[in-house]
This record gives sequence, structure tokens and C-alpha cells, in this order.
Amino acid sequence: MITVYERVFDWNEWFVVGSLFGLVILIWKLPKIMSSLEGTAHFLYGMLVVTFYDHTISIKPWDFFDVNDSSAFQLIDFLSYIMYGPYAYIFIYLYKKLGIKGYKNLLYVTVWSLFSFLMEWLALKAGVYHYDKGYNMFWSVPIYLIAQAGQIIFYHTSLKLEKAAE
Repeated sequence: MITVYERVFDWNEWFVVGSLFGLVILIWKLPKIMSSLEGTAHFLYGMLVVTFYDHTISIKPWDFFDVNDSSAFQLIDFLSYIMYGPYAYIFIYLYKKLGIKGYKNLLYVTVWSLFSFLMEWLALKAGVYHYDKGYNMFWSVPIYLIAQAGQIIFYHTSLKLEKAAE
């Protein structure tokens, strides 16, 4: 059975569209410190990791939440997955720009996990997410920590592979 939460273009769609376009414009305006390939890889990392986690816990047998207006997959759901690409790009952009090293990695991931938690809360209030079966936002925190630490590992691994190829 498909659950329909609403049938109009309202806050949840504006949240997704506004975030996506606002962040893409920000990326376009930022000074380029990464190659196009590196930037695209991190953009795609954000999209793919979110799609993986969302489709792992938002479908049967768990089915902990729905995205946007309906439990059925819609175009705006696809745009919401793309929306995470710019966040991942900016995450690694600032990581590189600030020259994060050593114990500061832990602080950086913690701050970004708190930011991610805040953004999830805003998205929840806007109606992007509809939790089910007792799902709680706090369950997302380990996912943020793993995904962001994984992106830092991906970043350093790609740098090593790039140097090895020279």
C-alpha cells in the first residue's frame, strides 16, 4: 500500500530544490582547489552513500521512513538524493582548504555530524522525511560518522593512488 502524505508542491519540495540549487551555486562560486574529476568524485560520493543508506533502511523489511510526499518513489526523491552531492563536495572542500590533520579529523567529523543532524531536523520539519516504526533521528548519527569518516578515507586513498600513478 502506498502512503500519500500530501499532494501539493510545498515546503519539502522547496527545501530540496532550494538546497540543491543554492549549494550548486555556492560550489560554482567557490575558488577551485580540486580538479573536476576529484570534485565530481566527492559529489557522487555524497549522492551514492545517501542513496545506499536510505534504500537500506527505508525499504522492506525495515521501512523506517518515507521521503517527501509519498511512500512511492518520485522525481523529487531523486532530486533529494542529488541534493547530498553538494554537501559532500563542501565537506571535502573545507577539509582540504583547512588542511585538517591528526586529531582534528575527529573534531571535523563531529562538527559535520552535528551539522548533518541539524539539517536532518530541518528536513524533517519541512516534511522531507516521514519516520515510521519508531525511527529516531539519533539513529542517523552513527551513519553520519561512518559516511563522513569514509569520505575522508576515500579522499586520502585517492591522493595516494594519484601520487602512485605519477
